[in-house]
Amino acid sequence: MANGQVTTGLAGLPPGPELAAALATIDPAQASNGEIITVLRAWSRLRAQVDARFLAVVAEVGRRDPDSELHEVARLSAPARYGADETRLALAWTRRAAEAEHDFAEVLTIQLPAVWTALDHGEIDRPKARAFYDHLSDLPAAHIELICRALLPKAGGLTTGQLRARLARMVIAIDPRYARKQYEKAVAERGVVGCLNPDGTAVITADRLPPDEAAAACERIDRLARAAKRAGHPGRLDQIRADVFLGLLDGRFDKLNREQIVSLLVDTAASVPPVRTGIEVRVELGTLLGHDDHPGEIPGWGPVTADVARRVVGRQRGAEWRFAVTDADGHLVCAGITRRRPVGVRKESDGGVVELHVPATLLHELAGDPPAAWAGVITDIAKQLADWPEREPTLDGRPGRRLPTEPLRRDTQVRDRTCRGPGCRRPATRSEFDHTRDYRHGGATVRSNGGHVCDHDHDLKTKGGWILRQPQPGTFIWISPLGQVHRTRGDPVILPLPEPENGDDDPPPF
Repeated sequence: MANGQVTTGLAGLPPGPELAAALATIDPAQASNGEIITVLRAWSRLRAQVDARFLAVVAEVGRRDPDSELHEVARLSAPARYGADETRLALAWTRRAAEAEHDFAEVLTIQLPAVWTALDHGEIDRPKARAFYDHLSDLPAAHIELICRALLPKAGGLTTGQLRARLARMVIAIDPRYARKQYEKAVAERGVVGCLNPDGTAVITADRLPPDEAAAACERIDRLARAAKRAGHPGRLDQIRADVFLGLLDGRFDKLNREQIVSLLVDTAASVPPVRTGIEVRVELGTLLGHDDHPGEIPGWGPVTADVARRVVGRQRGAEWRFAVTDADGHLVCAGITRRRPVGVRKESDGGVVELHVPATLLHELAGDPPAAWAGVITDIAKQLADWPEREPTLDGRPGRRLPTEPLRRDTQVRDRTCRGPGCRRPATRSEFDHTRDYRHGGATVRSNGGHVCDHDHDLKTKGGWILRQPQPGTFIWISPLGQVHRTRGDPVILPLPEPENGDDDPPPF
């Protein structure tokens, strides 16, 4: 045996404790070239079984009865409506990830048992099991059995792309009417999702689109990009396609014909800048003044570089400008709005929110000798901070109202930052003010009984049997039907950040 590794018989071991024990004795770095693939395949079989057993537990969590006592073993005949939220809380997952995993686990263990068994035996891996789930989950049992009997024995030797292509053809062939219904159902669930990449750029994904319309949309983007390239645009074709895509979505190209769009793309358009749709952005005042290069934030997306934050703020004169004055630990002292604007900010967007974060110490320093361009903004915020002891009690001045006043809503939005449900990142500005103790049961509309919660997490409390408490204003305790306890509080407005290693260069001011 090369390098002393004992791989004899490893290829024939099924996944389980014996295979795990054998692999635990093998150092992959010492395996010979002739042995390393055997080790790789063995680990793949073992991982497949772990995935299968994990999914079985996920499905079991989803079927536990939320109305039973914790000492009971109480199962439902169908998944509990909010069962995925137990997994979401236990594993600190997003709601979307937990719900997707629960649906996958339920279908695989109940409707596709042959696929689950193949995964458990290490004959296929999780991505291939997912391919069967995606294509077969709503088929009649007889059709599932026929397709699985034909494809499961071959699936281990196919790539996921090859497997998906065969599954798609078989599904359409075996029941064209069903395939058409599935298509119509999927199109009805079409949507658009946006997220940030680790490098700070963004992804916009549209899913479940009609293929003919999607092809036409891509063709239009391509034609506009190629026309701009022919007209002298210096960028690469893929870069121009991305610019066309964004311009069609954010309003820059509204009411422009093809020639005007091309002209705008190559910077020969009219002198009036295009008006974009405004967005919400959060940024430290010191960053806008050039004191540092701290990241800003686009709520619901994530942190963005200081340059991006400055650029967004610079074109959102017409947005609602909020401020949040913080203490030495970054927590909220007071919040409000200012109608003053710095010199140089432009109105190139429609709507949006600019939230300025200002440490009280910095505000006091600036108020004595404010930068000329920002004098009006800084003076206004300083005055509102001085008036805060008188203004603060008025936030809770109308406890009998069903809906919060705008100052109360704004204050709790800044305090909570996001939905206060476990792990939820939905921005507070896109969530609803929720009474911790329901208004209909005598709950007052005040800060100590209010917080921002998305529709789903509101339903956890009102329909799902979860208990919500607010022992101190802004601190929330969630108790799930399976006994999990989760404490949540909005992050500090200003989080502590490390000093940059290349801190010699002065950041550009706003």
